[in-house]
Amino acid sequence: MAIYENYACRHNLGDKMELTLHARAKINLALDVVRKREDGYHDLRMIMQTVELHDDIIMRQCNPIDNNGAIKLLTNLPYLPTDERNLVYQAAEYMFSKYRLTGGLFIGLKKRIPVAAGLAGGSADCAAAILGINRLYGLKLTLPAMTELGKRFGADVPFCLLGGTALAEGVGDKLTPLSPHPKTVVAIVKPPVSISTASTFKAFSNNVSRRPDFDSILHALEQSDVRGIAANFLNVLEEKNIFLYPDILRIKNIFLEMGAMGALMSGSGSAVFAYFETKESAQEAVLQIQAELPRVKEVNVTHTD
Repeated sequence: MAIYENYACRHNLGDKMELTLHARAKINLALDVVRKREDGYHDLRMIMQTVELHDDIIMRQCNPIDNNGAIKLLTNLPYLPTDERNLVYQAAEYMFSKYRLTGGLFIGLKKRIPVAAGLAGGSADCAAAILGINRLYGLKLTLPAMTELGKRFGADVPFCLLGGTALAEGVGDKLTPLSPHPKTVVAIVKPPVSISTASTFKAFSNNVSRRPDFDSILHALEQSDVRGIAANFLNVLEEKNIFLYPDILRIKNIFLEMGAMGALMSGSGSAVFAYFETKESAQEAVLQIQAELPRVKEVNVTHTD
């Protein structure tokens, strides 16, 4: 977080008034669209999993004289908004108003999770902001209370607050914790295209060739059977996006050719993840993808969390 050291509250209120949090990415082991709702959103059924790949968020209380009592957000990516267009800022501003918080708040956001990739990076950052403000200001909000608050800012925020392994239903806000996922090596590659969730659902047709086998994945989770989990990866949003963005399929195929147990587009895309038996085999696969697709820059080898 050294990039933020040049911004310091002149009257930092002490070590206990500063937090650093990890905002972890998520992948979808299975994703099905149940129906389109009257409000324009879609009811979904998903099995979601956090991974160790994360953004860093540093939060520091400040004397209001330093920034006029405002929220100051800085990031390491120049193209990311740092005002009301950012979910972190939105959550902080809302909590300041709702709970009548005083003083200033500095938030430094170091992005590692690829943006617009189906990995819930923005939602994870928002969830971390909610958790951080709850701790910094001693609000003592319960997880259900924070989840209800998080729903205001995105369907993935409740899961990002919970973390781990969960079945998500409704718009993603109805969560059921599942058997913990065995620690597994995960390679994640984002092709050089960013896809908005709205555009993916707009293009989606419910006439898909296959639906996820949730029972098989749930059974594999109960048995800690990683190969059984990977063998049943399925995301109904992938079918259309593969047609629109051929690099998704190319990445997926290279992963499988390089020995992945399974590979799948995450969420609304465009990132593709794959399970490997070893970190070395995952790194070899990533290198092969970059050799065949030189435009690919955003790659990560991580593990389930």
